[in-house]
Amino acid sequence: MWSLLLIVSPFQDFEGQYLAEILQYVILGVSGLIGFIYGYLCESFQQTFYVVAVGSMLASMVVIPPWPLYRKNPLPFHKVRKTPSAAVPSSGKSKSVKSSKKKKVPTATLR
Repeated sequence: MWSLLLIVSPFQDFEGQYLAEILQYVILGVSGLIGFIYGYLCESFQQTFYVVAVGSMLASMVVIPPWPLYRKNPLPFHKVRKTPSAAVPSSGKSKSVKSSKKKKVPTATLR
């Protein structure tokens, strides 16, 4: 099972998350509308509940798994920078860091 997780990326990009959210709203809205109309025609709230429950399960199967449809626009990550070994102090004492020159910011005076 772990090998399957290495093959399939469990991540979604931002646009994929947006698409999943829109699909969820559309599927739940349409199933609610159909369930209401069908339940009204049958005069049974139980039928309305069944249609909405099936719509919820369908929305879950479409939205929750990380389908490749949701991974079309991956984010470019920066490569990891290696820090030079000279930057790490070798002794237990911390070295003081030179303060950089600060720019003077003009402040507004109240008169």
